[in-house]
Amino acid sequence: MDRTTIEEYIFGSILLLSNKMQIWGDKILSDLTLKQWFLLVLISKMENKNPTIKEIAEFSGTTRQNVKKMLEQLHKKKYIKIQSSKTDSRALNVSLLKKTFDYFKENEKKGTEAANQMFSEITDEEMSVTKQTFDKLHIFFGNHILEEHK
Repeated sequence: MDRTTIEEYIFGSILLLSNKMQIWGDKILSDLTLKQWFLLVLISKMENKNPTIKEIAEFSGTTRQNVKKMLEQLHKKKYIKIQSSKTDSRALNVSLLKKTFDYFKENEKKGTEAANQMFSEITDEEMSVTKQTFDKLHIFFGNHILEEHK
């Protein structure tokens, strides 16, 4: 295969794997979708423990509208609290509730087992090369956040 064909394959594979991982993850998790769970994980990793919706959108690399829609669903499920900012009347701050941390704790073992199963046929060397590749793609797309939070 020539390089262009391989690039097209990798690009398409990332999109297809993303869809398949979402379906797979949604089956494993209870009460949350994989995207909702991942957004909660990202928020838990943020330095600011009471971030605005805009900050969460920037951190997660998606639009404010997408984040707000997911946050509203998480608020209805009582995983987060959304409140007006004390410093900017136009902004809304988000804080994780005890239910989120309980959910993380309750599902940690299941998540670890699922990840181990998913990556079981991949060698340490392959994992390292894949990580390096994704690091470069994150840099290309301007998302240095993952590198900063290793």
